[in-house]
Amino acid sequence: MIHAVQIPVDEDRPLCKVAIEGLAGMQAAVGGYIEIVDLTPLQASLVVNEEGKLMRININRRATLLFWLLFPSIRGRDAIVGDALIVGYPDGQGNTTDAPKEVVDLLFETKSYKAEFQTYDDPNKFNGNLRRFEDYFEAANYALLKAQSWTAVQRTRVVPAGDEVA
Repeated sequence: MIHAVQIPVDEDRPLCKVAIEGLAGMQAAVGGYIEIVDLTPLQASLVVNEEGKLMRININRRATLLFWLLFPSIRGRDAIVGDALIVGYPDGQGNTTDAPKEVVDLLFETKSYKAEFQTYDDPNKFNGNLRRFEDYFEAANYALLKAQSWTAVQRTRVVPAGDEVA
């Protein structure tokens, strides 16, 4: 059994932590045969329905925002459809592992987020502003819209704002 993060296609349903039992459990969670999409910067993978696009399943906006945020070259060219799972990379025997703790903490334990931008003139530094978001995916949407309109942006990321008051 592995522990994953489920990203429902229906945005009225919140993200949730789920326990998945093997291949059959992953197939049930995404509604069909699975395809694995590596999320290398997060040391994680997305599990999606392999035939989702052929079946004309709706776009999963939140999973797509995450995908586009991590892979700028794919923005506007591909999308994630249907329910998705975030899981960990396979272990040495090829078995799927739990979603990374850092990803789970980011999505479930963080109180506010900010978008940061890396520009072509300073590839060693990320810059942000004072804008804060309570939802990771709204911060991702903001970051992607800014990157689209600001041609100097090379990379974007969403990080904890780190300015919560106790």
